[in-house]
Amino acid sequence: MRGEPLRERLLEALLFFLEHPSVTGEERELCDDLERRIGKLSGWRIERISNNLVVEREGPDASRSRVVLAGHLDTVPEPAGGLPVRVEGERVHGRGASDMKAGDAVMLALLEGFDWENSWAEPLFVFYEREEGPYAENGLESVFEKFPRVVEAADLALVLEPTGNALEVGCVGTAQVEVTFRGKPAHSARPWQGENALSAAGGFLAALHGRAAGEVVVEGLPFYEVLAPTVARGGRAKNVVPDEFWVNVNHRFAPGRGMEHVKSVFDGLLEGANASYEVADFAPSGSVDLNHPLLRRFLDGDGSGDDLAVRPKQAWTDVARFAERGVAAANFGPGLPAQAHQPDESVELGLLDGCYERLARFFAYDP
Repeated sequence: MRGEPLRERLLEALLFFLEHPSVTGEERELCDDLERRIGKLSGWRIERISNNLVVEREGPDASRSRVVLAGHLDTVPEPAGGLPVRVEGERVHGRGASDMKAGDAVMLALLEGFDWENSWAEPLFVFYEREEGPYAENGLESVFEKFPRVVEAADLALVLEPTGNALEVGCVGTAQVEVTFRGKPAHSARPWQGENALSAAGGFLAALHGRAAGEVVVEGLPFYEVLAPTVARGGRAKNVVPDEFWVNVNHRFAPGRGMEHVKSVFDGLLEGANASYEVADFAPSGSVDLNHPLLRRFLDGDGSGDDLAVRPKQAWTDVARFAERGVAAANFGPGLPAQAHQPDESVELGLLDGCYERLARFFAYDP
């Protein structure tokens, strides 16, 4: 494959991933075929747990800096009517094209075609399942437990989530907070005999509706903290005053903040209300590691001084899992963030070229 033009290699790798549907929980077929494909290469060792693959060179050089390249195999479900895989000029369509099978394709092309023997870095590739599902079910947790060296020996982790080839550092944390307002039922013809939990929640919802995003600057980069009601339910019947109203609020918070911050926010919002809350799901924020020497080297490129856009990650990604274990991590991938989960999701082939070339220069150039 090293002799093929780069564009052909990248397109073939992308189509390999896209033509294997892999909605969260259904990654086995893709993982099986990916394992078989990599297994045909000489000089690589594959280890597997569930539908997660850890790939490294046989006889890795412990004197080299260890860099982890990570990409999830799963996608959100296809839209009603499906999303056929197709190539239209410079754009490739299919579920996961941007989030994040384009990143997986670059990883596979690097694994198959880059000259790792002459690199300063010792690579370790992780393809994993269930990123799009609940936090606790993410395949990286199984990888870290079964193969602790993935983080214990790592000097840097690059997660190839969609960034449009910008370097996106850190990430906001996310909490799903379930708020329950309580009241007293009554006939809707005589509402004064009860306490309407739904209307009692009105002030809370109005406050969230009018609440501006809070800017928090971390190492010169602006992150935005938001509270968004996403799901609500309440009421027993159309002629009964509801005695309970439930709403889920998704809270995104800046790097450096955690569970205590989330609790303090909701304690303040619900002070004096006949309501309670529970943090049903929580994922930590990811630290901003721009001063890490290997990230500085990545920003410097090949020494030519070319610029690379640097942005804060205004979303949650698995860089937080690496950061939580003491590994500097950042997001860098060819997918388009605005295309993630879209009905006709697509990616531009030129972005795959640019991502591969930037990473190849990074791993080849040793100042």
